[in-house]
Amino acid sequence: MKQNKFNTEEILSSLDGIVKAEPRPFLFTRIQARMMQEEKLPELAVLRFITRPAFVLGLTLLFISINAYIAINRTESGNAEEISQPIAAEYVQPDALPYELNDNQ
Repeated sequence: MKQNKFNTEEILSSLDGIVKAEPRPFLFTRIQARMMQEEKLPELAVLRFITRPAFVLGLTLLFISINAYIAINRTESGNAEEISQPIAAEYVQPDALPYELNDNQ
């Protein structure tokens, strides 16, 4: 087993001269002044408003209600076949392919 260079008494007595660290004078006042200065920024005011739970919940409910309104109006306006007919008409291929020559030419 490895032998320690220091004995137990030296290690315990090394903590005898330790004193509590003291902050520089007016440190708390400076920190508080900087925080007050940053609170006045307009970007933070907007960010604070956007991140409020009431605003987020209201915006979510607005999107859900718009989505439900659109979904209900689509189903009431006609059945699925009537809605899909214009879309299907766009994807129907013509009878003659564009690279085939007509007999009339």
